[in-house]
Amino acid sequence: MQLFRRSLLSLNHAPSVFTTRKLLVTFVAAVNILKVSTASSQGNLYDKSCSRSLSSSCEEMSGPAEDSYVEGSSSVAFVTTPDEKLAKKLAQGLVERKLAACVNIIPQIQSIYMWEGKVNEDNEYLMMIKTRTSRVDELVKFVRENHSYSVAEVITLPIEKGNAPYLNWIAQTVPDKK
Repeated sequence: MQLFRRSLLSLNHAPSVFTTRKLLVTFVAAVNILKVSTASSQGNLYDKSCSRSLSSSCEEMSGPAEDSYVEGSSSVAFVTTPDEKLAKKLAQGLVERKLAACVNIIPQIQSIYMWEGKVNEDNEYLMMIKTRTSRVDELVKFVRENHSYSVAEVITLPIEKGNAPYLNWIAQTVPDKK
């Protein structure tokens, strides 16, 4: 596990050019490896993330066949916040309003960016939000109205493929826009 984690995260083994999709997949894989490793070392197989709630209900979600997922009908949104308190507030609001099925909060990312003509460097929290694509506009509006930044980062990518029970769970949890 250590060798795989090290090679996955090592810049020496990374291709010189990453596509957005490859970078996202690599990032998600690294986060999941670290979460499983941490949870296993603490004596439990699952932490308090979305995967725990799915482990017990995958059998209940034996809805449509795996090939019935419509590519792009679900999306993942990325939002950064300056602190954990705001990330949790936004996450709870999105889930309570059924604008998101699940929000992962990844602490202590380093952001380097250009703002008002100067290069800035800040520690932030990254939110990975799973939702229906039809609800993205409402999600963006909620974040903009409740975020402390004057220009909040909200970017989305459509989910092309994935684990059918998980994608079905997103669809069941987040109602389609009427």
